[in-house]
Amino acid sequence: MKFPFPLTTARCLALGAVLLTTASCSVSEQVKESANGGTGKASNQNEQRENQAYGQMQFRLNFMDEARLGGQDILFVRNAADLTSPQQAKLQAALQAGTLPLKLRMRIFARNPSKETLQLKQLDYQVLLDGKELAGGVTGTGTELEPSAIVTLPVAVDLNVPRERTAGSTPAAFAVGLADFTGRGRRLTLRVRPTYASASGRVSPAADFQDLELVTAKK
Repeated sequence: MKFPFPLTTARCLALGAVLLTTASCSVSEQVKESANGGTGKASNQNEQRENQAYGQMQFRLNFMDEARLGGQDILFVRNAADLTSPQQAKLQAALQAGTLPLKLRMRIFARNPSKETLQLKQLDYQVLLDGKELAGGVTGTGTELEPSAIVTLPVAVDLNVPRERTAGSTPAAFAVGLADFTGRGRRLTLRVRPTYASASGRVSPAADFQDLELVTAKK
């Protein structure tokens, strides 16, 4: 590098300081960029592992634990005759009065077959009766899913059955097979949609609801 005028000692020292500072900044930026690149790569790898683990999660429906209609136990009602005449009359009177409560208690088994510890932010569910949505809700809020672990998530349905919901039939007919999960033509089904939260705070909701199989279903 040629200079049009002679450099004094002070000028030489100043120029050297500028060149040294510029080189130092350049190296610092390179180190910084390299570090950021490594962090980004590790983050992407973590996300890939998490997404793969999310896809492996298994949700299955357990048997009904409790089923009551108008205060009457309908857990094992398979035909109207399973309810006595006084019970049927009581249910009919409750329906006419518009006070026919339905109470259902079920459990969902959630299994994490992966090697990753997952955090279930929440599990949205839909309860369908005869293919039509009966109720919906959220369960499993903030549940930790350890590798190879199975957790039980409660599902509760508490509603008042309107007269039109019985489709013109009697409450006894409405109750028939409602809690039966053993038959092929079971009336009650569930759908779920999980939302996960990673350690970094990334939230990953499922695209849509998925149908649940029974825990007794063959894999």
